[in-house]
Amino acid sequence: MSLDLVRLGKLLSLAGSDNESEATAAIRKLKAQLSSEGLSFTDLGQRLIAQAGQRSDGGRGPPAREPAANSFTDEAGVVWPSREAYEKYQAAAAARRESDWRKTETRRNAMIARYGSREAALARSDREQILHDAVADLLVRHAPDLDPPGRWHVNLGGWDRSLLYPSPAVLARIEQALPLPNTVRQAKDEFEYWNRRSNELEMLMGRPGDTQLDLPAICRARRVQALYERELPIRSIDDLHLRLQFSVNPEWADDTGEALPLILEAFEALIIAPAMVTDGPGA
Repeated sequence: MSLDLVRLGKLLSLAGSDNESEATAAIRKLKAQLSSEGLSFTDLGQRLIAQAGQRSDGGRGPPAREPAANSFTDEAGVVWPSREAYEKYQAAAAARRESDWRKTETRRNAMIARYGSREAALARSDREQILHDAVADLLVRHAPDLDPPGRWHVNLGGWDRSLLYPSPAVLARIEQALPLPNTVRQAKDEFEYWNRRSNELEMLMGRPGDTQLDLPAICRARRVQALYERELPIRSIDDLHLRLQFSVNPEWADDTGEALPLILEAFEALIIAPAMVTDGPGA
């Protein structure tokens, strides 16, 4: 896993804070960090479980303990201290999902009314469909029990949400399916579009904090996010203003390291240099 585990641990600790605003902010930052890697909370759990198994089996850590006599192993192969502990966790998780579902009911109903039906809201948007069609031959379908069947996929040309980067061939198709943003504002606008669409799908599926974008859209969102945050050159005052807004946003406070040198360079070129010409000798 390529995640910053130190930061991840800090965010998880803050997510359990008694201060609701602090906990909410931590969850938002954690979601953003995972999304930037193309991961969901579910993916994170599965990866940590897999890594724990590799550590025990590979001899790189202490030997795995024998399960306690009253332990319980669930369908995913996770060993719980007891069936009661497993059932307690499941009940608490179900209660949280129900609470989240109720909290978003008003917004969800308004969104469904805007689209005309839940089915229409779940259907691929125009941008999602274009991306899907561009890589349709590389997509592996999810299990057919998801609603609606065939809407989501588990693999895109060998890439899934637990991996950092898709292959260059997959990325090229995603980039060519829709024109890439040419300015920081265009990149910001598209990045925010994918965030809004993800939030819509999360509400519809009752899975807040766990992106429900399909793989082509996740790949595209990550690509556009990189353009917005650091890759596109700053050519105008508007570009500079947007990068400065990004750099001071608490949600991205730990992700601005690569952007700051370019912001400083642009500030000197767009603000300092013209001012020196205006105020210099002969002005």
